[in-house]
Amino acid sequence: MIIETAEYNFKLLAIFLKWYFFEMPFEIIKILYKYITVISKIYSFLFLIKTFFSPWKNQSYAYPDKGFNINLILEVWTSNIISRIVGAFVRFFTILMGVVTTIIATAIGLIVLFIWVTYPVLFFVLIIRSFIL
Repeated sequence: MIIETAEYNFKLLAIFLKWYFFEMPFEIIKILYKYITVISKIYSFLFLIKTFFSPWKNQSYAYPDKGFNINLILEVWTSNIISRIVGAFVRFFTILMGVVTTIIATAIGLIVLFIWVTYPVLFFVLIIRSFIL
């Protein structure tokens, strides 16, 4: 009966170590990948880059159809340029915030992974150190 219990404990330990050091780190990496994917979909980087110089909220003014009024043409041109500059400004900071959010999420995920893998070693080192001091 003791031998069976020892074999069972050894198998249980092997299953636990496999889960702790192989399966769970891959799950943490999968979760990190999902977070990064969701962040990239929320900020839609490709769409923001493709429409970087588009007018903000597609607000643009139409040029006059009849006549040649230079003041009206310059006013419309200036308004359209300002709308494009505002659009580029907002999109730039949106992309910047998305990149910062992605970097923060990646850093947190890698820290969690590092702590997960090193925690057992750190646990035993701290226990041994507490007995020495």
